[in-house]
Amino acid sequence: MRTPRLVATDLDGTFLSPDGTVSAENARAVADAAAAGLPVVFVTGRPPRWLGVIADLPLAHPTVIASNGALVWDLAERQPLWAETIDAQTARDVIALVREELPGASFGVEQGLRFGFDDTYRLGLDRGEALRRPEFFTGRAEDMVGDPFVKLLIQHEDIEADELSRRVSRAIGSALTVTHSSWGSMGLLELSASGVTKAETLERYAAELGVAREDVAAFGDMPNDRTMLAWAGQPFVMAEAHPSLLDLPGVVRIGSNTESAVGRAIQEWL
Repeated sequence: MRTPRLVATDLDGTFLSPDGTVSAENARAVADAAAAGLPVVFVTGRPPRWLGVIADLPLAHPTVIASNGALVWDLAERQPLWAETIDAQTARDVIALVREELPGASFGVEQGLRFGFDDTYRLGLDRGEALRRPEFFTGRAEDMVGDPFVKLLIQHEDIEADELSRRVSRAIGSALTVTHSSWGSMGLLELSASGVTKAETLERYAAELGVAREDVAAFGDMPNDRTMLAWAGQPFVMAEAHPSLLDLPGVVRIGSNTESAVGRAIQEWL
């Protein structure tokens, strides 16, 4: 493990503890890395409204690659630096194809600071409570894509994510980029504009810092991390990583997020 010049890490299942918080060990590692001049960038599927958990970390560069690469977010100024939105007509075409292939599918529309969902989409909170909050709205999926948005979410209660990903990808081809970061019997997919991935945006970010891919270490655990791990010169996957990541060339399997394995790796470099 040679010392990298840039550390890129996923959040959920990777840098964050299982309860969704930042461990003291990981927080200390980020602070020590900043003091040593080793930048750490978070590369996550989370939208900006879910980044409060890392808002107080002393990052050398307060930039987050969010929404699976579709947004580059200034954490300090709380504003986008760059966004790759999905074309409304493309989204409507994809929705029609998915409805034909999977009649039981539900849809969500991620704008970054607001989230829309259709009548059958299952939220992690009470629908009535959600609609009393300004960041949520509801409607027909075909209508909600009229405003700029960065991710189309597809949910199906009876098909797990890997199978759902295969069927949706077969139905829509390359119209949008399909990935996911979910376990369990209910599948949830995250679709970005064609060609938009964590790797694509991380490559652009590293180039701005003058860092070659060979000097980038990346940590992840789920299929939406695959492109980033394949691109980075030093890829690391967590102990409970999705099996689809284990065939990547040069990948190193480390400990779990329960053990603050990302922070420990950073401290070893320092």
